[in-house]
Amino acid sequence: MKYYLFDQSSMKRFIIQSTVLTIIVFILGAVVYSSFLQPYYSPILPISALLFYIVTNLVHAYLLKIAVKSGSRFTSQYMAVSFLKMFFYLIVAIVYAFLNREYAKIFLGNFLILYAVYTTFEVLQFSKFVRQKKI
Repeated sequence: MKYYLFDQSSMKRFIIQSTVLTIIVFILGAVVYSSFLQPYYSPILPISALLFYIVTNLVHAYLLKIAVKSGSRFTSQYMAVSFLKMFFYLIVAIVYAFLNREYAKIFLGNFLILYAVYTTFEVLQFSKFVRQKKI
């Protein structure tokens, strides 16, 4: 019997679902920015979606690892990871907005939408895992 640091089937399923979500985000972005919001397009927007995809998958893998390893400390570790992720996103948004003031409003609006989409997705998926595993 192999011991894994996290539930591999849950992680594989999450990666597939987050990939589908990211493809949908790219398609919706392409439609929206090629039609009625074309003047507001910025080349950084697809990179933002990739950033959220990567960070969401890395954080989810870590959360699965701590969920399997630490029962009693899980809640405090989950809150700490969530805070660090939010703080990281905030730093990225502030730095980009200060360095690229002409695109700041567009970037921050899109960044907020991406944050809401990916965070909602991650919380829903992780809560399904927790309910199944009864951590």
